[in-house]
Amino acid sequence: MSISQRQHIRFSLDVPAWIFPKFGEKQETQLQQISIGGCFTGWEENIFVGDEFRMEIRLPNGNYLPLQCKAMYRFDHTGIGVKFVDVTQFEQELISTIIAARLDEEGVPLQIDPFNQPPSFIDEDALPKVTDIREKTDNILEKIMSSDV
Repeated sequence: MSISQRQHIRFSLDVPAWIFPKFGEKQETQLQQISIGGCFTGWEENIFVGDEFRMEIRLPNGNYLPLQCKAMYRFDHTGIGVKFVDVTQFEQELISTIIAARLDEEGVPLQIDPFNQPPSFIDEDALPKVTDIREKTDNILEKIMSSDV
């Protein structure tokens, strides 16, 4: 998924969690990236794209936040991209609290609101259009061809 497709700002943080796949034992994992809409977690061989499962993410007070999840993509032997399914506003606020606490533990002040949409690094309107490129090329060729050299 490209950054322009993301709905929420993603933070690269190590956050402890548990995965409860439909088949198999619960497994401890580290979330490597997290947003209020999903996360990227370590490899789990019993979870495939489209699978739904439960995840519990450790809250700053030591309790766990249970979330229903869906595997959106999978990189073999690397990790799984996860979407939080039917996540409530309250659950998103708790995820935001987890993000803020982890950033604070790492000495990084939270300056970005996790509820904002990620900034786009590409200004779609500033990109030259195919017709613009063609027009520029034609103008350059015309100048070259009409010059008295």
